[in-house]
Amino acid sequence: MNGPVSAAMEQEVLGELRRKGIVVWLDKDASYTQFADDLAAKHAQGAFPFPVLGFRGSFLDLLFKLEEFGNGLDNQPLLVHMPGFTELSIRATPLLELYEAGVRYRKGLDSLIRETATARVAPAEVDAFVATGPSLEAADTWLSEAVAGAAVSESNFRPIDLAEALANPTSSHLTKADSLGPLLAYVHRLTGMDEAWTRYYPSAQRSTFDGLLHQLGAWILAVEYVHDLRRPPHDPNLLPLKSLSAPLVKACCDLAARIRRDNADAYERIANEVEEFFKTELAAMTPEDLGQIDTFKEEEVRVLRGAVEALRSQQWAKAKEWCAARAGDRSFWIQRDRERRWSWTLVEEAAELGAALARHPRPLAGARSVDDAAERYAAGAFEVDRAHRRFEQRRLALLTSTLPEYSSLRELVTELRQAHRDWADALCADFATLCTDGGFLPSPELRQRNLFEQVVHPLTQGTEKGEKVAVFLIDAFRYEMATELVEELSGAGTVVDLKPRLAELPSITSVGMNVLAPVAKGERLAVAGAFGGFKTGEYTVREPDDRARAMGMRSVGKRALSLRLVDVCDATTEKLTSQVRAHALIVVHSKEIDDAGEANVGLPTFESTLRQIKAAWHHLQLAGVKNFVFTADHGFLLQDETTKIQPYDDKAGRSRRHILDAHPRAEDGMVNVSVSSLGYDGVAGFLLFRTDTAMFASGNAGATFAHGGNSPQERVIPVLTVTRKRAEQGGYSEYAVEVQTQDDVLGSHRLKVRLCFAKQTTTSLGFAAPRKVDISLRVAGRDDIRVVFKHVTTPGELRTGRIQLPVTEAWTEVFFGLEGPTDDLARVEIFHPDSVERVQSAVPEQWYSVLGTTALPPKTAKASTIPPPPEEERAPRSEGWAGAIADEGARKMFLHIEKHGSITEAEAAKLLGSPRAFRKFSLELETHLPKLPFRVRIETADGGKRYVREVADD
Repeated sequence: MNGPVSAAMEQEVLGELRRKGIVVWLDKDASYTQFADDLAAKHAQGAFPFPVLGFRGSFLDLLFKLEEFGNGLDNQPLLVHMPGFTELSIRATPLLELYEAGVRYRKGLDSLIRETATARVAPAEVDAFVATGPSLEAADTWLSEAVAGAAVSESNFRPIDLAEALANPTSSHLTKADSLGPLLAYVHRLTGMDEAWTRYYPSAQRSTFDGLLHQLGAWILAVEYVHDLRRPPHDPNLLPLKSLSAPLVKACCDLAARIRRDNADAYERIANEVEEFFKTELAAMTPEDLGQIDTFKEEEVRVLRGAVEALRSQQWAKAKEWCAARAGDRSFWIQRDRERRWSWTLVEEAAELGAALARHPRPLAGARSVDDAAERYAAGAFEVDRAHRRFEQRRLALLTSTLPEYSSLRELVTELRQAHRDWADALCADFATLCTDGGFLPSPELRQRNLFEQVVHPLTQGTEKGEKVAVFLIDAFRYEMATELVEELSGAGTVVDLKPRLAELPSITSVGMNVLAPVAKGERLAVAGAFGGFKTGEYTVREPDDRARAMGMRSVGKRALSLRLVDVCDATTEKLTSQVRAHALIVVHSKEIDDAGEANVGLPTFESTLRQIKAAWHHLQLAGVKNFVFTADHGFLLQDETTKIQPYDDKAGRSRRHILDAHPRAEDGMVNVSVSSLGYDGVAGFLLFRTDTAMFASGNAGATFAHGGNSPQERVIPVLTVTRKRAEQGGYSEYAVEVQTQDDVLGSHRLKVRLCFAKQTTTSLGFAAPRKVDISLRVAGRDDIRVVFKHVTTPGELRTGRIQLPVTEAWTEVFFGLEGPTDDLARVEIFHPDSVERVQSAVPEQWYSVLGTTALPPKTAKASTIPPPPEEERAPRSEGWAGAIADEGARKMFLHIEKHGSITEAEAAKLLGSPRAFRKFSLELETHLPKLPFRVRIETADGGKRYVREVADD
């Protein structure tokens, strides 16, 4: 069989074999028996590359022929034709094992005929022929004759020609056709557009080339819309489109997709025009009616609105389904409108929070002890607090009054905050009941005071073999934060284990940090002052150095090396290796999370601290450390307008989340516990705690971060142990960050970045390269300015406080903002934050505005919190901002303005040498302004223009 239908079938089967290997062809109606036999004969003659076997009445004969092809496990290409069999009947045959090892293939003859005839024969003629129930041989004859009788001019048309004509009508070569008839006939055969449609859809230029394109654009979008709907269209004129054959529908959808991909502006123009015509149809639709493709913008508008409404009615799964359908760049309209993408990001985070609340409505119901409560929280309830933190972080970064559905989203924020508050209050109340009934202290295996002896000290005993141990003591490192690190730190050759413990009470730094050292005697703790530290006999453990001393003397016979998190991040591998060489135990202290929280800037900085922790882990591995323990002194509660403030008359001993009192006061909403029953010596009285998440009035109005109480969020701390069998080695490949500056959009700064192998290096070993490398942004030398990531396009991916980039030619678009203590201007550096790979950073010449908000925590503002790359890996840059301005005259002008504050038009003409040079400067002014570290405004007076440098007070 050599006809066009058989040829199409042969190419399709060949493609399946090349892609899938073993192919079992289920030919239910036995339409292709002769065709399969012909293929087998062609293979025997060397005209078909792969073997073909067929069932011809005897399984024994077929199995005998299959023996020479092995057991099928090597998946070498093989076509097995099974006439008369279906997915069900094949399972009752001796070929079941081969069927399951291979790939099923089916193809109805009518589908094959329609696909092959599309764009060659009119749809009505195809339908009439298929209705006769033809054989493959008859189909070959019919289509050959039909094609032979077609006009020669019609064979010159291609689908790509139509797509280009729809996008750019004036430049299309189709306009040169002698008559419209052949083109109209081709459009009918390819897409099914008929005379009824040309009568229905208006065109001011009917029977012209432009009129045809006008109607064709509407047709292909209407076909895509109708076949994506989950119900029939309301407009009766659209109903016939539902009956189009699959090949015609595919041709229409392919044309629409091609224009969307290659000519976005043209697609938007066509879609908006067609949408206006269908406004009555679109007005009748609901979000539930719509499918996966937003052909028209109104569809995207309706679905976003429906998703927000679904969230407000607690239909979390429905909202998540809509989010998944629009993930990445799947929606054309979201690609065209970044603020719409940000609205969807908020919807997605809100849906995750709502779903987490629904999964864990009352986590401690049925719990029998605080041990049980800790295990239950760690087993799943933490997901609610993690989703809540992530939602609040994205809300802070993205929620502005210009977003689509802003009012509804703002109301949704309030509703979700209240839902989380109610959940957290109930969790705290259930936990307080367990404490009251069974005791506030857990079993010894879950007590914070025993963590060193039970976890760290046993690891140090392996130091006789030269293995080093690093202990990270991270202030306010909440349990849910550690769950994020588990995935980050997991990998080949690494053993990661996360378990919960309960922090001591009250859950404050001076208790939790110092009790992590080996200060317990039995199960008792000797308190110094009012929870100012713990006595060990010879000295009191109060400060980081005291903890390092106590830990080191207990386990390795000398003081442990004490480092700050920032010191580990900033150090080079050589320096860090030298520092840790003589020490078997390293103690890393971090206060970044707690300091940021206390300064009410925790939400925008938590992720960067998690990134620092990962970076420090990498650095210590490169320095030769194999064993790690990450833990915390306490957790925290996020606070907002839903937080209740509880007044309390006695200010003595009062903190935000607990009270130290001489008497066991019994008041509504509070529980008390004697200090002695908690195992403390040296301090007397009772600790009073709220049974909910309310705070005692402390004079710190507007606080967004609190700890010190008895909630699971404050008390359940992580014990994350990470052991690497082999010390990590630095990467072999060297990379460079390339950057293109872009105009600000939607109130956000914008850059395009990509990662490539560094030029003129001999270490770009592709086989040794990681699939993705982390990059981030910073303002070098200005730790009081923080970068807020808003959105990242593919192929990049926004992760915890950083961007993951593949090595590729494709650009990733980064939307970000800068926040600092005052309005300012700054340049950014795009760099590798972990210093694990060798990455040359980049510093674009452009200056970006900094939004003055709140100051960073005072204790961390002076210290660098992001490790700078070695000087040799920094991108070359010009000397000062003036070096970025190539035009000498413009450079003189701006240097004059910087020094003197202003310049008049007459002074400028004199400085530049002529009025003509000044006019040139005026025309090019806007192109230079982004490169300046100050703003320039133009004032108009009688003597002409005056250029003035703006200062902060202007």
